[in-house]
Amino acid sequence: MGPPQSNKISPLTKWVTAGMSLLMLAYGLFIIVTQHYYGSTTKYGGSVVTTDGQQAIIIGISIILIGLTPMALWAKSALMSGIWAGSCMILGIILFLAPYYIK
Repeated sequence: MGPPQSNKISPLTKWVTAGMSLLMLAYGLFIIVTQHYYGSTTKYGGSVVTTDGQQAIIIGISIILIGLTPMALWAKSALMSGIWAGSCMILGIILFLAPYYIK
């Protein structure tokens, strides 16, 4: 048997996830302020998804929510971490899909 293992998450990991969340927050705010979502493309000529106005704002909010998911590592218990991550992902995905059903 090896030495006992700790379930504690390293501070470096927590700060890296905080930085990732901050980057997604900035990207979501950029989408909200400009009210334009540019979407993504592929190098093989895939389609570009763009939305403007209220739909872009909803997508910006969903990107912020999805970006806050890694902050679950800062929770004090596994239960709170699961609730945080699950809530962020479910709300983010619902909001991300909402503009395509609201026309």
